[in-house]
Amino acid sequence: MRASNLPRPRPLRTEAGEIDKRPANIALACALELGLSPPQSDQLEAFSVLVRRWNRVVGLVSKGDLPHFADRHLLDSLAAVKVVRTIQEAMRLARPRLVDLGSGAGLPGVPLAVALPDVAVVLVERSVKKARFLDRVRRELDLRNVEVQCVDLADMPTNCCDIVAARALLPPAALWASAKALLRPNGRLLAFARAQQPGDATEADSTSEDFPGGSVEGRHWTNLSCKTNQRNGLAPRAGGLLVVRKNDPNHSGGQSEGRRWQDHDQR
Repeated sequence: MRASNLPRPRPLRTEAGEIDKRPANIALACALELGLSPPQSDQLEAFSVLVRRWNRVVGLVSKGDLPHFADRHLLDSLAAVKVVRTIQEAMRLARPRLVDLGSGAGLPGVPLAVALPDVAVVLVERSVKKARFLDRVRRELDLRNVEVQCVDLADMPTNCCDIVAARALLPPAALWASAKALLRPNGRLLAFARAQQPGDATEADSTSEDFPGGSVEGRHWTNLSCKTNQRNGLAPRAGGLLVVRKNDPNHSGGQSEGRRWQDHDQR
């Protein structure tokens, strides 16, 4: 489907009955800050529309989160774009394969697929209803770099991807135990974590001892769209992205745990 034919968002209304313009405004602002094109921004907005349309039937996000889908979910996913780009460069891969485990509403996989068309994204979801929704998103947004798999994690092949990403699925250590078999040697796990303020303890403070067969490569602090949120009357939302590298048994070298990636605040 061409970008001009994508479904346009219907205005949401606040409890007072006023039109809430935040989702489109925030999605567009973040798209511009990431260097995305207008068609990509249209895809992000159309994705939000589809989530709202399907939410009552499929139960994609909580009812209370729906009016804040852009700032609570879309931006949270887009915060990983620069991290994935860094991983892609470090691994020297022209087209890395990223698996979004427990994709649910398509988070973070769909926003990442929109922002990173040179990354092959696999949305893994065991719920048949949610997998059907994800396939609808793939078709309506014409995401040719996306594949949807309705399968249980235990049934997935080993060594099948370069990056595993998961959001609100499991704590990082438990996620690693389930996902490391999917990664090729030197593949990366990208786990989302949350905190209230920079410096607060988060799940992203895990150490390499928590990840047998892996090494903590980076703790990427994100202060999600602070200026954009302020312009729209929202409090800043912060969190962490923990990057764990799967050790290559044929090479003992690699980066030490002490490296911390430079923060890229979405501002």
